[in-house]
Amino acid sequence: MATQIITDGSTDRVREAPRVVLPANPRLFEERAARFAQLAAGHPMGAYLRLMAQVASGQQAVLGSREAAPLQQAALEQSRSYGMPPLAAQGHARAPLWRDDLRDILGAVRADAAPGVRPALDRLAAMDDASLEAVADRVLTGTTLDDDAAVVPFVGAALQVYFTRQAASLAVDDVSHCDVATVCPVCGTRPVASVIRIGGAQASLRYLVCALCQTEWNMARVQCSSCETDKGVHYLSLAENPDSDQAGQAAVKAEACDECKTYLKLMNQEKDPFVDPCADDLATLALDLLVDEQG
Repeated sequence: MATQIITDGSTDRVREAPRVVLPANPRLFEERAARFAQLAAGHPMGAYLRLMAQVASGQQAVLGSREAAPLQQAALEQSRSYGMPPLAAQGHARAPLWRDDLRDILGAVRADAAPGVRPALDRLAAMDDASLEAVADRVLTGTTLDDDAAVVPFVGAALQVYFTRQAASLAVDDVSHCDVATVCPVCGTRPVASVIRIGGAQASLRYLVCALCQTEWNMARVQCSSCETDKGVHYLSLAENPDSDQAGQAAVKAEACDECKTYLKLMNQEKDPFVDPCADDLATLALDLLVDEQG
């Protein structure tokens, strides 16, 4: 159960926030596309961010165009009994409809694609099903090849739609027993970022956001999302002076851990209500470079 929050100043009345939040927002990718477009203005990576806005718009168009594939009852039973992710990314038998999602996304992007993007679109369009599945396997296992680089954003986008749709078809009870705090309780994928939410039952709580299926799960603040320690956790931002007001007001920071030498970006809706875990992660590549310089 997530942290309890006192809502009316008393000590005997509290509300219980959800530990797991499944992706129920029907406008998720539409809002992401708008964020990408907003961040692209005047950004050194503006062209790429605008491309990602096109991709997210394509994702939105296909998200509701198909029903989720039937869920595997054996996987649901294992999840309920043993706390295993029911849609484990590296073991889930993907339905072929993810390839239909991919082709529709490619069509949406092609309409306004810059000339430099078209070769990747053409290459994907020419691939047979077996080749597409092989690329998808490499994307999900983090073993992509240098030759995959140009097509990974599009394959990843289609997989993201597919797994988000599948996750949305679950019930919270299906994943309530998954207790590995560092990976998604639905698909077992690492988070892309964590977000301090505003409003509703999630207000002021930190939620990790799955990079694949967009499920969110609660984790206490000032706790490493990799090794779960609270020792040596510190924050880095792009402000020149880490002690300045600018650093304190930064909506995106890197939460770094001295114990395991990993980091994850922390995004604060209290500082910017429009932050998006995927869009803001890409737009703050300079922060990744800063963390890398820090070891």
